[in-house]
Amino acid sequence: MPLPVIADTIRTSVEGVTNQGHHWANVLHFRKTGAITFAAAIAILDPLLLNQYTVNNGAGLNMRTFLPTTASLQLFRYTPLDGASASTVINHVLAGLDAAEPMAPSLAVVVTLRTALRGRSHRGRAYIGPFTESQNASGSVNPALATGFALQWNNFITTLAGSGVSLVVASYLHGTAENVTTISCDTKWDTQRRRLNV
Repeated sequence: MPLPVIADTIRTSVEGVTNQGHHWANVLHFRKTGAITFAAAIAILDPLLLNQYTVNNGAGLNMRTFLPTTASLQLFRYTPLDGASASTVINHVLAGLDAAEPMAPSLAVVVTLRTALRGRSHRGRAYIGPFTESQNASGSVNPALATGFALQWNNFITTLAGSGVSLVVASYLHGTAENVTTISCDTKWDTQRRRLNV
């Protein structure tokens, strides 16, 4: 199925490899202002997005700190949804920093992205992980991790303000993109089914 055309919107795939060699991806969408090109927007966004995954933002927690040492980030793939432009792939090969025992690579923390509009087409998710047993609290996500991730992602919205790029939820059904206004994270382990390719 071809990707939709959504004005000024970039489909961004943060990709990596789990401790068992499965590929994982977090698909996000960003909208640029009409005043800048897609290339300029990607140049602005890439270092900010890398920091989101690798550097604590205020009291927030970044993913790489809790990624198993046998798993890694690999690359960011930026695809303008203009129906014509090629994807830009930027390598960011970074191993995780948590040496504890890895959990099943399909387990993930879900970050829920909300916009000012109601309905499924105006909510998004990002599957963060894999993780190690150090973040497993009797079968639930460590509450401190869930709180820290929510802070990290909400701080990211603030970081993007004024950059010319904003985090959005894109509806492929309606061909629209809405700014993300709030982000939450709960303590339930979820499953990223695309990682079940054993």
